Amino acid sequence: MEVNQLQIRKFECSGCKYSDYRMSAREIGETLLNECPRCGKSMEVTGAEPPGWLAKPLRLITKHFEVTDFVAKDNRIEVEVSARDPKRSFRTLLKVFRPRGYLPVMRERMGELKLVVLRYPKVRPSNVVINILLFCATILTTFAAGYFLIFGNIAKAALFSCAIMLMLGTHEMGHKIAAWRNGVESTLPYFIPAPNMLGTLGAVINIKGPIPTKEALVELGVAGPLSGFAMAIPLTILGLMLSRPDPTGLALPMVPAIFAIMQVGIFGYIPSGMVLNPLAFAGWVVLLLTMFNLIPAGWFDGGHVARGLMNRERHYTLTRTLGFTLFLTGIPFPEFPLWFWGFLIILLFRGYHPGALDDVSELSKRQKSLAAMALVVFLLCLPVPVG
Repeated sequence: MEVNQLQIRKFECSGCKYSDYRMSAREIGETLLNECPRCGKSMEVTGAEPPGWLAKPLRLITKHFEVTDFVAKDNRIEVEVSARDPKRSFRTLLKVFRPRGYLPVMRERMGELKLVVLRYPKVRPSNVVINILLFCATILTTFAAGYFLIFGNIAKAALFSCAIMLMLGTHEMGHKIAAWRNGVESTLPYFIPAPNMLGTLGAVINIKGPIPTKEALVELGVAGPLSGFAMAIPLTILGLMLSRPDPTGLALPMVPAIFAIMQVGIFGYIPSGMVLNPLAFAGWVVLLLTMFNLIPAGWFDGGHVARGLMNRERHYTLTRTLGFTLFLTGIPFPEFPLWFWGFLIILLFRGYHPGALDDVSELSKRQKSLAAMALVVFLLCLPVPVG
């Protein structure tokens, strides 16, 4: 269907002067009683020629979708569409829309497929100097934490700093590569220095552009944890091989299942205390952080994966349930930070996860496999009772 076959009409309110464009067969001068969405008064047909900001995107949409109805106002177009293969049609439309400054969003409402077309948001360039300064600062703080708070040895502190920076960096570069693969604009990693026992609060990358599909959302969510986990495993094994059991040594408060499996494989049992090599200690930290990152709530990595698997209402319910559950169950056990993560989820994730631009199409088998791998890693990083 061509744009000139859509019978586009401009409607204007006689009271508040609100106006929009719609599909209609009415003639100029006809009125719709009590149809103004702003004040409830009558709307009159005042024109039949679409402006350029409306005609151009509609022309592109009609090449890939069958348009059944639309409403357009203030550079926002809401279109009811249909297609034999909506997933393929949307991806093609996204490719032609973006260079022209348009942003399409596909949703399903009441069994109807809808496109919302907006102007593509401007993305400000990042200041790489900030990334470099934070990276250098985190090297210093992790070294200081390793020397003054953990090991009291320059060589061990340097090894701890290198190991944790490498694992965190691998995690964030996994996200960065996944963003690049899926055409999502993002920053370089921001490392976060902190005056705590580890010298850091981790690292993040800032997603600066919309995520196109649920498949991209899942891939962005799993790429970091899987990359960091793959780097942590060999370093932790090496670190444990260089460690030794000692009943008077450090007793770890939370032991991830995979860490316990490594201990059994190397020592034949799970020691109650250990003199840990810095590699093993850094690996223990990163495995726990991976577990918390994969909690399927909000905008955590696991939350992105879960949002790719379910609609926004179910994901919101899951997020709130997990937040309150972790908070309430963690209060009787203050030595474990479960209450803190529950409080963080409740505080930060009070709204819906926006999801991908195409929030309708099903995931491919590959993305479902990646989600299953993320679940396995999450279970392997869960703490197990020891002692």
